[in-house]
Amino acid sequence: MISMQESIECVRRRPGMYFGSTRERGVERFVYELVGNVLDCYLQKTATFVQVTLAGDKITVADDGPGFPFDQPSELEDMSLATYFLTHLHATRSVDNHAPHVHVKTMGFGLAPVNIASSRMVVRSWRSGSLWEQVFCQGVAQAPPTILDQGNGKGTHIEVTPDPELFGDVKPRPHIIRQVLLEKAHLFSGLKVGFNTEQFHALDGLKALGMLLLNSFHSLDYFYSSDPRRDDPFHAALESENIFIEAAALGDQENQKKMLKLSWVNGVKTLEGGSHEQGFKKALKDIGWRPKLFLIHVVMLEPEFAGPVRQKLDVPHVCKVVRNALKEPLRMYVNPE
Repeated sequence: MISMQESIECVRRRPGMYFGSTRERGVERFVYELVGNVLDCYLQKTATFVQVTLAGDKITVADDGPGFPFDQPSELEDMSLATYFLTHLHATRSVDNHAPHVHVKTMGFGLAPVNIASSRMVVRSWRSGSLWEQVFCQGVAQAPPTILDQGNGKGTHIEVTPDPELFGDVKPRPHIIRQVLLEKAHLFSGLKVGFNTEQFHALDGLKALGMLLLNSFHSLDYFYSSDPRRDDPFHAALESENIFIEAAALGDQENQKKMLKLSWVNGVKTLEGGSHEQGFKKALKDIGWRPKLFLIHVVMLEPEFAGPVRQKLDVPHVCKVVRNALKEPLRMYVNPE
């Protein structure tokens, strides 16, 4: 077990190793880690929205999830389980080793580094009928968690300020955060995602994202099919062999040599594709359709990636699962009669 002091020293000595940068991309990871925690709750059906607010050097993320376990003891004497989670690095994919575990950008590192790299973090969280609060400075709790109120509230409100000793005066870029959150609202369709005064809620998921992406570069008739029966894009969301699969495809390819494609695994974009993309391509080939654009997102318990940057899924079994799962929905879409 890594002690709290060792955790603090590890993060503050080499912040770039955890955040990827000590410039804008680094402080943007604060948002991604906090939002990723809510995405996990959404998949477990314990949260329905996340709100991100940027104000000066402060980042605030709120949700309606189950709250942090301030009411439970940790293995350390006189320390709540929530405090332990927020102050100690962990070696597993998630601090409680739950699965599936999803991310916003690349693989995550947990909330403890966010706390340790903050000049100040304030956590308010409803749990078991109590609203708890705890304040941290550079990863050190300023006092034990206290109860502010009693009632039937729910959710967590976290306010963090990236430490200028580590990151200088840089701030998250609003246009980048907005773009990422808009994408996540489509990847996790049904989740309400707020950013400052906006709210994104994409019930059509990848279908809506595909139309949005093509519309941003081309006129409406770009993605319409030559077959009027297929003007509405293909869209399927299903589960097969413990793998959630969402796929969409738009238009008919004409003179393009390559199909446009986008793919994700557990919320992270796979720029080099991999097994899930191959499965979708084979299913499309099986029914003889070459769309202009296809998108696929899979959520699985134990994703394995090729290479250290984790941009390509390398699970051959997934190719077969995706191909078999999408073949019949695609056949019915292309040949409905």
